[in-house]
Amino acid sequence: MREKPVAIVLGGTNPHVALIENLKGRGYYTVLIDYYKNPPAKRVADEHVRESTLDMDKVLEIAQKKHAELVISACVDQANITACYVAEKMGLPAPYSYETALNVTDKCVMKKMMLDGGVPTSKYVVVKSIEDPGILSLEFPVVVKPSDSSGSKGVKKVVCLSDLDESLQAAVAISRNGTAIVEEFCEGKEVSVDCFILNREAHVIMTRQKYNMIYGEESVISCYASVAPAKLSSAAMQNIRKVVNSIVTVFGLDNTSLLLQVMIDGDKVNVIEFAPRVGGGLSYRTVQLNTEFDILDATINSYLGIPSVLNYKPPEFYYSANNVYANPGLFGVTRNYCQLIEDGVIEEYFHLKTKGMEIDVAMASRDRVGSFVVKARDAQELLLKTKKAIDELDVRDIEGNPIMKKDIYVKELV
Repeated sequence: MREKPVAIVLGGTNPHVALIENLKGRGYYTVLIDYYKNPPAKRVADEHVRESTLDMDKVLEIAQKKHAELVISACVDQANITACYVAEKMGLPAPYSYETALNVTDKCVMKKMMLDGGVPTSKYVVVKSIEDPGILSLEFPVVVKPSDSSGSKGVKKVVCLSDLDESLQAAVAISRNGTAIVEEFCEGKEVSVDCFILNREAHVIMTRQKYNMIYGEESVISCYASVAPAKLSSAAMQNIRKVVNSIVTVFGLDNTSLLLQVMIDGDKVNVIEFAPRVGGGLSYRTVQLNTEFDILDATINSYLGIPSVLNYKPPEFYYSANNVYANPGLFGVTRNYCQLIEDGVIEEYFHLKTKGMEIDVAMASRDRVGSFVVKARDAQELLLKTKKAIDELDVRDIEGNPIMKKDIYVKELV
């Protein structure tokens, strides 16, 4: 009897639970690589190897030893680089080349290619320290971010030059190449755009308005919720489609998922950044609930070189994806979500931390302990359900102390 083909999945995040289940349904033996002892996706994988997904040669060694026929990561920028690197070394299928993976992950390269290609994006400089004279050419406020990291870690808003040094040093320390991007802050509402590219044409599947907060003395930009669909004018939607197709042309993308983060000011579109992958957190699930399009399944097809059938429908309800944050410590348990689901307050709850995992003070996206989905017919119902869920959810650390942050949510959504 022929053994199952081996698929190596890079990163044990919650979306990769669904990714692994899909792969197993296709007949693959799944090997999860993640340096955490007990990542969320471990429970569904056939095998778990504790190694860093950033160690490309180690992943290559494992893939060769396992005779892998697929190496995949659906929603983690840095792991996508590794997947494409290993695929090229072993002659395995991938949605784009290793070079393209580098271009779309290094924010310095990405920004330059966007500007050179006429894609609207904020003025920026790439720097190593506060002494770089290029900083003086920017208008404040600015956003500081590491040039090659993911998960929103180190992304901060700075309102004046005198406050820049500390944030810049932190961003440079996080970046593996020792540089940071400082870019002018763009006014407007932040919108995520979930797309799929087929035959060099980008299809906008869904839009989501992000609700951010500037948290703490360090002015960390954190997202506490997103609502789909975003309220946008027809002109803004038309401009989004133009921008997306410009990115497809400039970066040579095809047959892949594509996630954009944009600022919308009136009808004007300004690209913050993008990634040819599925969004993290609950993005894949809200796309599926709202449009009936399985973007994870389409992503697997893109790795395998199989064209997907893009059947999706316009949203009929509001769906919000709400992020649960907690005070620093070691995660223990989340309570009361089962009752909230039974009562019809929330649709689904997703665990993003397992027992004993560390919660950092930074409140980056990787520090979320969970997320939940709310479905509603209108803005009032959405707000009422969300408030009830926040009031009743109970997050505890490993010693049983309540640690959920409940003071970070605003009074209205949509």
